[in-house]
Amino acid sequence: MIVFRHCIIRLPLLAGLLAVAAGCGKEPGPEGQQEEKKGPLTVKTVKPERKTLRRVFEQPGFIEAFEETTRFARVPGYILKMHRDMGDPVKGPRYDKAGKETEPGQPLAELWVPEMEEELKQKQALVAQAKAAVEQAQAALDAAEAGIGTAKALVHEAEAARTRAQANYERWESEYGRIDDLVKHNVIDKQTRDETRNQFKAADAARQEVEAKVASSQATERESEAKRNKARADLSAARAHVQVAQAEAGRAAAWLDYATIRAPYDGIVTRRHLNTGAFVQPASGNGGMPLFSVARTDTVRIFAEVPEVDALLVHDKMPVRIRVQTIKDRDFEGKVTRSSWSLDPKARTLRTEIDLDNPKRLLRPGNYAYLTFTAVLPDRLTLPASAVTTQGEQTVCFLVQDHKDDKKIVRTPVRVGLHIGGLVEVLKKQGKPPEEGKDATWEDFTGEEVVVRDNLAGLTDGQTIKVESPEK
Repeated sequence: MIVFRHCIIRLPLLAGLLAVAAGCGKEPGPEGQQEEKKGPLTVKTVKPERKTLRRVFEQPGFIEAFEETTRFARVPGYILKMHRDMGDPVKGPRYDKAGKETEPGQPLAELWVPEMEEELKQKQALVAQAKAAVEQAQAALDAAEAGIGTAKALVHEAEAARTRAQANYERWESEYGRIDDLVKHNVIDKQTRDETRNQFKAADAARQEVEAKVASSQATERESEAKRNKARADLSAARAHVQVAQAEAGRAAAWLDYATIRAPYDGIVTRRHLNTGAFVQPASGNGGMPLFSVARTDTVRIFAEVPEVDALLVHDKMPVRIRVQTIKDRDFEGKVTRSSWSLDPKARTLRTEIDLDNPKRLLRPGNYAYLTFTAVLPDRLTLPASAVTTQGEQTVCFLVQDHKDDKKIVRTPVRVGLHIGGLVEVLKKQGKPPEEGKDATWEDFTGEEVVVRDNLAGLTDGQTIKVESPEK
């Protein structure tokens, strides 16, 4: 009875299991027909748009003086007096419009160099001596010029006497010829002819004497001219000696001027290295102590090392905002003044410099600064960042193309530029898939491409899609 009773209890359960098994093998009725096939995936699309991108990046920087000069002694000597000390403002030289110095820089210190002072006195005395020699040579030239005048007057006088002697000679020559003819015809006696002949000979002698005087006076004139030429040469030499002496005196004065150490420009003394009475040597490769360091701080230079990724964005006049840790109440606005153009081969950074006016000298050399660069990039084709993804080593987007009555998506590798504020700059897209053994071809984006905007993870190349209508 016990067994029977248990069998009765389990029969309904067995009947139910058999019924379920029988139901699983039946064909589905109208209400349980096969599931409907899923339709095309609906996606949102976008076209590349031209926009102005602003790339903002920050870099630490440091401040230096616009110029900083260390002043050394040029001549050996003892420090006689210190005019300026560390922290004192100084004024540099002043120049006219032509660039000529009109006022020297303010003295920083004076050296005592007695031997140079004596040498300058000697050179100045030589200048005075050379000038006296010029005056002497000028007087000799004047005398020579006067001698030439006298010689020329003697020549004129001798030439006049020669003319007179020649006329007298010709007269007695003619008279002698006439008297001689008369004697031959016995018109007059021979005594008269002899007297006439003697007069003729005297006239001839006088003529020869005058010729000698003419030659002598001409020789004297030539001698006077030679003396004048020599006097002129002596005067030129004396003047040249003056120039040499003046140059030597100027050189000595220039060396002595080095005994005064002057400010090279308007600035501040940042270091004073020696004291009064110290002996200093000229600066050289083996010695020489610096006396002062002077910095020009009315304008400062701010340097930053821009990483390679942003180096191409840096250009002259690029706006930069500068913050200094020690000045918390304000920022400074500047522009890129210059850059090294080439990158540091080790750090791969671009050295960038900003010249910033500092009239109140708030910024000091050595300050640490934070620089914010703003690169404005107009007219760049962009897509939303969600429309571009990375698959493997490729950056891709999905272009929508018409295919008969359907729309399909094409997985397209792209080259992108900047990623800024949810936008991606698109540069190139790959053309047709490359043939085996050939490189891929790249094309510019035109802005007319239709691109799937988001949810790219589940998309496959060639998938049929449906474009969601834009919201109204």
